[in-house]
Amino acid sequence: MAAMSLLSPVLRQAFRLASYGRPVITPLNRQLQLQGHVSVRNGGHANQIPLIPSQFQWTRFKDDFHFYLLLGLVPMFSLITYANIFIGPAELSDIPEGYEPKEWEYYKSPIKRWFAKYVYNEPQKDYEKTMHYLHQQREARYWRMLEKKVRQLQSDRQDYKGWYWVPFDKSVADEGKASAEEALRFQGAR
Repeated sequence: MAAMSLLSPVLRQAFRLASYGRPVITPLNRQLQLQGHVSVRNGGHANQIPLIPSQFQWTRFKDDFHFYLLLGLVPMFSLITYANIFIGPAELSDIPEGYEPKEWEYYKSPIKRWFAKYVYNEPQKDYEKTMHYLHQQREARYWRMLEKKVRQLQSDRQDYKGWYWVPFDKSVADEGKASAEEALRFQGAR
């Protein structure tokens, strides 16, 4: 290191002599300042960095959206292309004697057949579920109408206490009185 610091002025002088006759522009050179040249360092007209909102979240969203979109679309497109090229659409043919086709065999596209077989319910199953739901609704309606009729008859005849007088349970009153006394004991009189 000491040798380098000793060689620096020597090399500088050798460079200056080698470029004799050509103007050497080194505005920050100490030698030029000593010769009467003063280097001017203007920092620009404005001493501020413009404040702009960050684009990080927007860029991250675009990158993630593009990644996950392609993560789903590329395999799906490959599968659809494979199914349409190598498997192809179904063709109609005669049904052998004694064979009853399944519901998923009626679809033409291989992808629709796969969904009908493994994802969707059979039409008969959906029909039975709908009929069960309608039966439950019909039963609930029947009992609501019957209850409404009973209330109407009780109101007209006024010969039954069931809907107009609710028996009071004494244990509820006793528990309420006990909790009020306990609260009064802990809080004191006001």
